[in-house]
Amino acid sequence: MENKDKEKGDFNINVYSPGNFIAREIIFTGTVNIGGHPETGGFSDEQIIRALKAVVGKNKPIDNKQKWAGAYWWLRWACNFPVDAQEFCRRIKELPNADELEVSCDYENIRKWVTLPFMEQDPRQMDKVKVAETIKGEFSQCRQVALKLGEELGKAYLPSI
Repeated sequence: MENKDKEKGDFNINVYSPGNFIAREIIFTGTVNIGGHPETGGFSDEQIIRALKAVVGKNKPIDNKQKWAGAYWWLRWACNFPVDAQEFCRRIKELPNADELEVSCDYENIRKWVTLPFMEQDPRQMDKVKVAETIKGEFSQCRQVALKLGEELGKAYLPSI
Protein backbone atom coordinates (compact mmCIF):
# COMPACT_ATOMS: atom_id res chain seq x y z
CA MET A 1 0.00 0.00 0.00
CA GLU A 2 1.41 3.40 -0.91
CA ASN A 3 1.04 6.38 1.35
CA LYS A 4 -1.40 8.19 -0.99
CA ASP A 5 -3.90 9.44 1.58
CA LYS A 6 -2.08 10.98 4.54
CA GLU A 7 -5.37 11.84 6.27
CA LYS A 8 -6.24 8.15 6.43
CA GLY A 9 -2.75 7.33 7.69
CA ASP A 10 -1.97 4.70 5.05
CA PHE A 11 1.48 3.13 5.46
CA ASN A 12 3.71 0.22 4.45
CA ILE A 13 4.80 -2.68 6.63
CA ASN A 14 7.99 -4.53 5.74
CA VAL A 15 8.67 -7.69 7.73
CA TYR A 16 12.32 -8.81 7.80
CA SER A 17 11.92 -11.83 10.02
CA PRO A 18 11.57 -15.47 9.09
CA GLY A 19 8.02 -16.77 8.94
CA ASN A 20 4.69 -15.25 8.03
CA PHE A 21 3.11 -11.97 9.05
CA ILE A 22 -0.68 -12.11 9.21
CA ALA A 23 -2.86 -9.36 10.64
CA ARG A 24 -6.50 -8.38 10.34
CA GLU A 25 -6.23 -4.98 11.98
CA ILE A 26 -3.28 -2.97 13.20
CA ILE A 27 -3.66 0.17 15.26
CA PHE A 28 -0.65 2.37 16.04
CA THR A 29 -0.98 5.29 18.41
CA GLY A 30 2.57 6.57 18.00
CA THR A 31 5.66 6.28 15.89
CA VAL A 32 6.59 2.71 15.04
CA ASN A 33 9.92 1.82 13.44
CA ILE A 34 10.88 -1.75 12.71
CA GLY A 35 14.20 -2.10 11.03
CA GLY A 36 17.91 -2.59 11.04
CA HIS A 37 19.61 -0.22 13.43
CA PRO A 38 18.82 2.39 16.11
CA GLU A 39 19.61 5.40 13.89
CA THR A 40 16.57 4.52 11.77
CA GLY A 41 14.43 3.34 14.65
CA GLY A 42 15.59 -0.28 14.48
CA PHE A 43 16.75 -2.54 17.26
CA SER A 44 18.38 -1.04 20.32
CA ASP A 45 21.50 -2.50 21.91
CA GLU A 46 19.31 -3.75 24.76
CA GLN A 47 17.03 -5.61 22.35
CA ILE A 48 20.00 -7.15 20.57
CA ILE A 49 21.69 -8.30 23.78
CA ARG A 50 18.39 -9.76 25.01
CA ALA A 51 18.09 -11.76 21.78
CA LEU A 52 21.72 -12.86 22.02
CA LYS A 53 21.22 -14.03 25.61
CA ALA A 54 18.38 -16.21 24.34
CA VAL A 55 20.62 -17.94 21.79
CA VAL A 56 24.05 -18.04 23.48
CA GLY A 57 24.90 -20.72 26.05
CA LYS A 58 24.82 -24.39 26.86
CA ASN A 59 22.14 -26.27 24.88
CA LYS A 60 21.40 -23.14 22.81
CA PRO A 61 22.22 -22.43 19.14
CA ILE A 62 25.53 -20.69 19.99
CA ASP A 63 27.21 -23.21 22.25
CA ASN A 64 30.75 -22.72 20.94
CA LYS A 65 32.76 -19.76 19.66
CA GLN A 66 32.66 -20.79 15.98
CA LYS A 67 28.88 -20.57 15.91
CA TRP A 68 29.14 -16.83 16.48
CA ALA A 69 29.57 -16.75 12.70
CA GLY A 70 25.81 -17.34 12.44
CA ALA A 71 25.14 -14.29 14.62
CA TYR A 72 27.61 -12.33 12.49
CA TRP A 73 25.73 -13.37 9.36
CA TRP A 74 22.36 -12.26 10.71
CA LEU A 75 23.43 -9.08 12.52
CA ARG A 76 25.56 -7.93 9.59
CA TRP A 77 22.64 -8.01 7.19
CA ALA A 78 19.61 -7.36 9.38
CA CYS A 79 21.03 -4.94 11.95
CA ASN A 80 23.83 -3.17 10.09
CA PHE A 81 26.61 -4.63 12.27
CA PRO A 82 30.19 -4.32 10.98
CA VAL A 83 31.23 -6.47 8.02
CA ASP A 84 34.79 -6.69 9.33
CA ALA A 85 34.88 -9.67 11.72
CA GLN A 86 37.24 -7.98 14.20
CA GLU A 87 34.98 -4.93 14.33
CA PHE A 88 31.96 -7.20 14.69
CA CYS A 89 33.43 -8.93 17.76
CA ARG A 90 34.41 -5.56 19.20
CA ARG A 91 30.84 -4.31 18.66
CA ILE A 92 29.42 -7.38 20.42
CA LYS A 93 31.70 -6.76 23.40
CA GLU A 94 30.46 -3.14 23.57
CA LEU A 95 26.83 -4.24 24.01
CA PRO A 96 25.47 -3.71 27.53
CA ASN A 97 26.03 -6.79 29.72
CA ALA A 98 27.86 -8.63 26.93
CA ASP A 99 30.18 -10.02 29.60
CA GLU A 100 27.21 -12.08 30.85
CA LEU A 101 27.09 -14.13 27.64
CA GLU A 102 28.20 -17.71 28.37
CA VAL A 103 30.18 -17.98 25.11
CA SER A 104 32.14 -14.91 24.03
CA CYS A 105 32.53 -13.68 20.48
CA ASP A 106 36.12 -14.20 19.36
CA TYR A 107 37.58 -13.12 16.03
CA GLU A 108 40.09 -15.98 15.86
CA ASN A 109 37.24 -18.50 16.01
CA ILE A 110 35.00 -16.92 13.36
CA ARG A 111 37.52 -15.41 10.93
CA LYS A 112 37.52 -18.40 8.56
CA TRP A 113 33.76 -18.92 8.78
CA VAL A 114 32.84 -15.32 7.92
CA THR A 115 34.67 -15.61 4.59
CA LEU A 116 32.49 -18.49 3.41
CA PRO A 117 30.62 -17.62 0.18
CA PHE A 118 27.11 -17.78 1.66
CA MET A 119 28.02 -14.96 4.09
CA GLU A 120 27.81 -12.60 1.10
CA GLN A 121 24.11 -13.38 0.72
CA ASP A 122 21.33 -11.97 2.87
CA PRO A 123 20.31 -14.60 5.46
CA ARG A 124 16.75 -13.26 5.42
CA GLN A 125 16.55 -14.91 2.00
CA MET A 126 18.48 -18.05 2.88
CA ASP A 127 16.10 -20.29 0.96
CA LYS A 128 17.75 -18.87 -2.18
CA VAL A 129 21.31 -19.51 -0.98
CA LYS A 130 23.22 -22.15 -2.95
CA VAL A 131 25.81 -23.97 -0.83
CA ALA A 132 28.65 -26.23 -1.95
CA GLU A 133 28.70 -29.75 -0.50
CA THR A 134 32.03 -29.05 1.20
CA ILE A 135 30.54 -26.34 3.45
CA LYS A 136 27.04 -27.67 4.09
CA GLY A 137 27.90 -28.36 7.74
CA GLU A 138 29.05 -24.80 8.38
CA PHE A 139 26.02 -23.44 6.54
CA SER A 140 23.66 -25.61 8.58
CA GLN A 141 25.14 -24.39 11.86
CA CYS A 142 25.08 -20.72 10.79
CA ARG A 143 21.54 -21.14 9.44
CA GLN A 144 20.32 -22.52 12.77
CA VAL A 145 21.84 -19.59 14.67
CA ALA A 146 20.62 -16.97 12.19
CA LEU A 147 17.05 -18.29 12.20
CA LYS A 148 16.86 -18.41 15.99
CA LEU A 149 18.42 -14.95 16.37
CA GLY A 150 15.98 -13.56 13.81
CA GLU A 151 13.11 -15.16 15.72
CA GLU A 152 14.31 -13.66 19.01
CA LEU A 153 14.76 -10.20 17.49
CA GLY A 154 11.28 -10.50 16.03
CA LYS A 155 9.99 -10.74 19.60
CA ALA A 156 11.55 -7.35 20.41
CA TYR A 157 8.50 -5.48 19.18
CA LEU A 158 5.85 -7.77 20.59
CA PRO A 159 3.94 -6.27 23.50
CA SER A 160 4.76 -7.60 26.96
CA ILE A 161 1.98 -9.57 28.60
